[in-house]
Amino acid sequence: MDKSEKKEMKWIYEEIVGRIPPFSLISYKYSILLQLFLLLVIGIFLGFVFGIKQISMLYGSLAILVAVSWSLLILQLAPTLRKFRAPLSKDENDLLERYKDILFNRNHYEAVPGLVIFIPFMFYLFYQGTDLLEMWLGKEPNIILILFVSLLIWDICYRMGLGVWTSILALWRSIRLKRLAEKRTELEHTPYTELRYLQKLDINNVFFGIISLLLLPIFKTDELLFTVILVFMFFVTITSLISAYIISKVPWLPPDIYDLVNESSFAYIGTSLGGITHVTPVVYVFDGQKIYFNTSKEAKKLKIMQQNNKVAFLIDKRDMSNIYENKAAMFTGEVKIYGLMDIPLRLFSMLGALKLFMKKYPEYTKKYSTSELPKAWQLTPIISRILVEVKPVKIIYWRGAKQISVPV
Repeated sequence: MDKSEKKEMKWIYEEIVGRIPPFSLISYKYSILLQLFLLLVIGIFLGFVFGIKQISMLYGSLAILVAVSWSLLILQLAPTLRKFRAPLSKDENDLLERYKDILFNRNHYEAVPGLVIFIPFMFYLFYQGTDLLEMWLGKEPNIILILFVSLLIWDICYRMGLGVWTSILALWRSIRLKRLAEKRTELEHTPYTELRYLQKLDINNVFFGIISLLLLPIFKTDELLFTVILVFMFFVTITSLISAYIISKVPWLPPDIYDLVNESSFAYIGTSLGGITHVTPVVYVFDGQKIYFNTSKEAKKLKIMQQNNKVAFLIDKRDMSNIYENKAAMFTGEVKIYGLMDIPLRLFSMLGALKLFMKKYPEYTKKYSTSELPKAWQLTPIISRILVEVKPVKIIYWRGAKQISVPV
């Protein structure tokens, strides 16, 4: 992506504000904070000038807090997508480019959901006989107060529209990416870090939905708007959670390496400390996303990894009759050593890994579960054996006599 394309990845709000001093003189992140700070100051000032109740001023401050929080979350989107590396799959790359083009389209479609929310809301507020305006501003509010509240309402509605827009597009993107991933061949894939970026953006949208609950006290006397906020929260949160879950199921390994890792039974873990290297054969499991192996609490490799978590993890397939049928993949990166503190946070991952070990190595798990073996060899999680997760940074793949570097 070139510089001109990067500049185009802006919302309409960014483009308008970016031309107005003093906001145009500072980065967008700080200009947003400055805008909302000024809104807060102006709101408090008008509240004192026109004698607005303190509870109404508190509601206004709460609405501005929500707008600030939403803005900070939305700000993560463009920078993350700007540093996104192209997938090594034409179809997946085309999809993600299309996703970015729709998200930051020159026609600014992202403003449409905000308008769809804003217009009915204003009609309901001013023409449907609701007592919200009177509750907030009094019986005969000054026109200046009405204009200020309308501006604040637009700010909230616009960002609500962005929440709906980004969550719907994210779900569409995730579903399409998962389907395209199922059609990959050879070394086609979307790198691991890029998939994690997409998942992080989805989790941001989950928080976007949850933060909207702070608006409920403002509309507590109006059953319809109270329900609308709840529906918005559930829609954005559930949609984003589903999108994040689908992304978590997209394979990050190319089909060639995926098959090798999935079908092989043994690997070699290489560690190093103080210039002294150590290599050990291990059994491992692969859940489609993560590679796990376990080791004794007394093992030398564990003691090394506790001081230096950088490792090399080699999986190979050997054919002595034809050297060109040999395959190997070496993962270099870091390991995550699971301990007692991980049980409440990663219990399902640990149980899933245990289930995979029992399925892949039934005789091994049966034999090493017996109390007749030395305690250090027994498969007692945490007590005797430690679960370790491989977190790759780089992959080197050998197919026949050819070495291929695969970006992670």
